[in-house]
Amino acid sequence: MRKIYFVRHAERDTSVQDDTLAPLTTAGQIAADQLAIYFQNKKITAIYTSPLTRGKETILPTAKALHLPLQEVAALKERKVGAWVADFKAFTQQQWRDFTYHLSEGESLHAVLQRILPQYQQILLNSKGNIIIVGHGTALSVLFHALTGGKFSYEDFCQLQQPDVLVACYDEKQQFIRLTHENSLTK
Repeated sequence: MRKIYFVRHAERDTSVQDDTLAPLTTAGQIAADQLAIYFQNKKITAIYTSPLTRGKETILPTAKALHLPLQEVAALKERKVGAWVADFKAFTQQQWRDFTYHLSEGESLHAVLQRILPQYQQILLNSKGNIIIVGHGTALSVLFHALTGGKFSYEDFCQLQQPDVLVACYDEKQQFIRLTHENSLTK
């Protein structure tokens, strides 16, 4: 059975307002180090990551421990919100109710899916064995929603931790079997 390990990035430093450059907090760095321990016996063959700093910093200790390069994939970046949102929870709920809803210069969840799903399919085709894909809460959740035929919901999205690990299992014919949630820091 092939396993695809999806990692949501660790806690980001919110004092840095640049979404692209925001690093991890000290707690996030500690969690990233713990992920390296978690992945040591998972037979990982490749690591794909969002180009955003917090994604790369989350998986860098693992990449070093496994002697694997980070392969940056632009399509794994987080959803672009657009304008400032005062009530982010209400905005997110609206997006999950209507996948076409977006703010000016922002992305709808449908647009995120159109970006991430084909790239995910390419990663599956161009890789072998167990791999790690590092991304962001919204972007990964939209992918999970598609992979599970809509069973991964807004409520599941709200339960994600920083960091978090979800595992997609595939059979020998590359057919999706299931998505399971693993809390990376307690396993």
